[in-house]
Amino acid sequence: MYFAYFYPIGLDLPRRRQPWLSVLLIGSILAVFVWQRWFADRLPVHPWDLVFFAGGGRPWTAASALLLHAGWLHLAGNLVYLGVFLPALEDRLGRAGILLLFLVTGIAGNLAHGIAAWQGWLGQSGLGILGASGAISGLLGFALVRIPYARVAVAYWVLAPLQGQNRAGRCRLPLPAAVMAWLLLQVVQASLAGESASLVSYPAHLGGFGLGLVLAMGLGGARDARAEGCLLRARRYLAGGKGLAAAGAYADYLALQPGDLAAAAEQARALVMGGVAERAAAAYRDVFRRATAAGRWDLALATLAEGRRGGGGLGLDVDELAAAAHESERAGNQDLALCLYMDLVQQGCAHPASNRAWVRLLLLLHADPARQAEARVWLARARQSLPAGAWRDYLEQTFRQPPDDRAQSAPAARPQPAAPRA
Repeated sequence: MYFAYFYPIGLDLPRRRQPWLSVLLIGSILAVFVWQRWFADRLPVHPWDLVFFAGGGRPWTAASALLLHAGWLHLAGNLVYLGVFLPALEDRLGRAGILLLFLVTGIAGNLAHGIAAWQGWLGQSGLGILGASGAISGLLGFALVRIPYARVAVAYWVLAPLQGQNRAGRCRLPLPAAVMAWLLLQVVQASLAGESASLVSYPAHLGGFGLGLVLAMGLGGARDARAEGCLLRARRYLAGGKGLAAAGAYADYLALQPGDLAAAAEQARALVMGGVAERAAAAYRDVFRRATAAGRWDLALATLAEGRRGGGGLGLDVDELAAAAHESERAGNQDLALCLYMDLVQQGCAHPASNRAWVRLLLLLHADPARQAEARVWLARARQSLPAGAWRDYLEQTFRQPPDDRAQSAPAARPQPAAPRA
């Protein structure tokens, strides 16, 4: 004689959004149970009318039975599984997707039970079915393909009195190991169901699980799992300070999801951490250009600022620097704009953007009371560097300065641009 129970109590996956549909489903099941236990006579329909019976003539009960439960233990066990797996899969499938998965696999599980009851298999002849077990099994089958990289926290209890064993505890298992242990337990218990007269519908469990597995494979779950597994591994390496390992994992992920610019920026950060400055600058430059092409100036400017902090300039051309400086001003990032204007004017090229950069640089510096001395230094340089014409005349009219002061403020050596004060 032995008893073995284990229940999942958590997944080690980050949550990207609130699982409102999961909360609604679990709340609905709880509300139906309260009605079923204490207020069944308050509505014209009785809970027994919602149970699914093979050949019962009410096919819609294959769905309604998913919300019913036979007792507290039945309810609690199912809610534990739903609370662990529903939010993780909703995060990846969306609300409509997880609702369809729950209904389709749950109905399939109930229909599998109906076939077994109709044929008299596993001692289930004539039995109806209620509960969300078929849908839960479908979630497990889908999770086996879609999130195999996850680890499951499992609480277990093994009682074998004749062998003197009584163990309880918790451990973490790879999700495939946990799901396959569950599946093995279903198969073993199903093989004994005819002799034990069990009221548990193992055909519903196996039917829901099989359909969940097939749906995950058909919807590309394995490919998505490979991509997300690479991304999670890369972020773990990055958090652990393993820059080159993280960069390699990001490369694997981006080969599957090349359009993820945020991950490409994280790969550049990993290359900086790994000490590969030239590759990091090239990666930052690529993300900047792709982000600007997509109109994502928020990401472009964040990438540019991070790239400068990580190793200086990114090798952008004059037009790119000018556009970035302009967008930085529009975004209110004056420090980054100043640095970019300094980069522009120090290139010393005869380009209209360089002339405009001198004016914007001096206007921004003079607008900051704490940088007046620096403004005078750059004004002296502008008078030496700008060619005669409209831009230089504008500076002379805007920033009038006596020749003696100009001579005193001009530095002997070329000053370096100030770093952002962010």
